[in-house]
Amino acid sequence: MLKRLRKNHPLGYCVGAEVLFLGSLILTSILVVFLLMLFRFDLAYADDYLLGCIQELVGVGVAVLLLKRTGKAQLLRKRGCGFFNGLLVGMYPLALLAYTLYAKILFGLPEDGTLLPLWRILSFLANMILVGIAEEFLFRGVIAETLLEHFGTSRGGIWKACLLSGLLFGCAHLTNLLSSAPLGVLMQCIFAASLGVLYAAIYFRTGNLWVTVFLHGGMDIISMLVGGLYGTESVAESVSSYDASMLLSVLVYLIPAAILLRKKKIGEVKLYFQY
Repeated sequence: MLKRLRKNHPLGYCVGAEVLFLGSLILTSILVVFLLMLFRFDLAYADDYLLGCIQELVGVGVAVLLLKRTGKAQLLRKRGCGFFNGLLVGMYPLALLAYTLYAKILFGLPEDGTLLPLWRILSFLANMILVGIAEEFLFRGVIAETLLEHFGTSRGGIWKACLLSGLLFGCAHLTNLLSSAPLGVLMQCIFAASLGVLYAAIYFRTGNLWVTVFLHGGMDIISMLVGGLYGTESVAESVSSYDASMLLSVLVYLIPAAILLRKKKIGEVKLYFQY
């Protein structure tokens, strides 16, 4: 059934996959909170990152199930150009991550802050890594792959797959309206959409899903590093603080995507994706 839906109605399949993925995360959150209340656990002591780990594990399961049921599970083992060569293709976001980490270590850490207990730091790192895995499996492995197969590997087809998968990735962040300020969420959606286009371009150029998993997880860790280490800021508070300056991300991510998908490099995409 899923194979037929993916083949005959690829756009509907992609939207449905996203709805299923996001719905599973929300339902998992509700169920975990219900169980904690049932056992009279004080929610004030609940670790949001640990709860996030449970959510994202379910998300990984949903994405893997979709890949298996549509005969695409081999994407998780696909080497493409290789992981380290893939990082060279994704050198721009990798360099951006290194610079952001450098700046945070020098100027962003609180002078009189106290590190959280080790188990909470580990739950933060695990949560961010699992977010990268779950979202890349779904948005690049399931959605971008489906769209590329539908639109084809011409330059126009590749761009359509990148832009549409990026748009769906951005829209997925609307769920943060449940916990963050609307303006911040809107800015995050725009930021995420342009980043999704870049990640799709890197995935198509490398043929290796684990390259974008690494970049995505690294970005999430670094973006929340201070809050994750010191507990000074939650994800919801961070999103609420986003303002119009985030609009610069459209250029910051779309220009490198255009460079990656320039005409003379399209052949590399066709090398790794043959339909």
